[in-house]
Amino acid sequence: MTRFLIQLALAGLFALPVHAETVLIKGGKVYTLSGIGTLAEGDVLVRDGKVQAVAPSINERADRVIDARGKVVTPGVIAPQSELGLTEISAASATNDYAVSGESIGSGFDPRPAYNAKSTLIPYNRAHGVTRAVVFPSISTWGEGAGKLHRVFAGQGFAISLNGDFDSVVAEELGQKAYLGELGSQLAGGSRANAYARIETALSEAREYLNNREAIRRGNWRELNHSLDDLEALQPVVQGQQPLIVTANRASDILQALELAEEYKLRLIIQGAAEGWMVAEQLAAARVPVIIDVVNNLPISFESLGARFDNAARMQKAGVTVAIGGPGYGSTHLVHLARQSAGNAVVYGLPYEEALKAISTNVARIFGLEGGVLQPGGVADIVVWSGDPLEVTSYPEQVLIGGEPQSLVNRSTRLRDRYLKPEQGHEMGYKF
Repeated sequence: MTRFLIQLALAGLFALPVHAETVLIKGGKVYTLSGIGTLAEGDVLVRDGKVQAVAPSINERADRVIDARGKVVTPGVIAPQSELGLTEISAASATNDYAVSGESIGSGFDPRPAYNAKSTLIPYNRAHGVTRAVVFPSISTWGEGAGKLHRVFAGQGFAISLNGDFDSVVAEELGQKAYLGELGSQLAGGSRANAYARIETALSEAREYLNNREAIRRGNWRELNHSLDDLEALQPVVQGQQPLIVTANRASDILQALELAEEYKLRLIIQGAAEGWMVAEQLAAARVPVIIDVVNNLPISFESLGARFDNAARMQKAGVTVAIGGPGYGSTHLVHLARQSAGNAVVYGLPYEEALKAISTNVARIFGLEGGVLQPGGVADIVVWSGDPLEVTSYPEQVLIGGEPQSLVNRSTRLRDRYLKPEQGHEMGYKF
């Protein structure tokens, strides 16, 4: 019978079942970030891309056993803000698809056709423990057409797995991104009030379109300021099915965003929130999560005069769900530095496990993604760290995405290995 099945499989008439590799991670300090809690020494069993079991000791046979004794095991890092796959080299415009200047961009803009799963930035950040990322476009304030900006909506976001596969988009139409504050002012013609008015007008017209779609599409309606594509794209937002991510740092701008959310019943997310600690109680009462850059702790602009290092700790203590992204200067190329930022937040009062959640669990919950916890049935995005993941000297020794061990080789490690012990002629560029 077995021989017959093999012959059928070779003939393409019958497919034999393919089982994913079973992985057993043994003896590490396991931060599950779930109801299971933290195991000082524990095992994690992975089967068919999912976490099968987490326990102090698991005695089952596995295809691969990873010795994690003396190491730390956590869910993979999830980046809450990035342009991974949409940009490669910031100074080379031909490699940047993350932003558009001028009038051509709006809420209907979908950047996914430009997504490059083979970007060199993906294996680089994966080798530093990032397993998933949220990707949003942005609006450029420089270059051709920058002087004609009238849009405050950047477009739609999506989420990716950092396995490097062409089908690595794991969630589409995650939300819309819009700008208030200083950048919103620039985009709207020089006034925060204009930025607020443009967002409110778009939401008002989207609601109007929701209630009068057929008449508007037939042309039996007043002239609207937004295209039908933009109004269609905003429907999940005004119906509460999709979040609106609003960039705002100044406390007063955050309050304006909360007012909009209350009026239009929005699922609001604040990105930036440098002065979020000032309005932490209002954010918590409205159940509005924030995505912050912890190291933005200096008054580098008039909208962040109140920035401080304990921003994350103060908001978390007030009951705000906090997600931590990479630093502003490297929120894509160096998105993995979110864990260093989380470590800084711990120094200034954020509880340790809350910091781990801020770079994994909270991001997954905010955007409705898999990952961020280690518990039976959960996706097996797992990192085995050499030491404390919030210490800059620690590094991933093993990264699993969907239960599959990933290569940690990337362009940087290749360059390191090439020039660590260069052969004669390599330093002259004669051999490649």
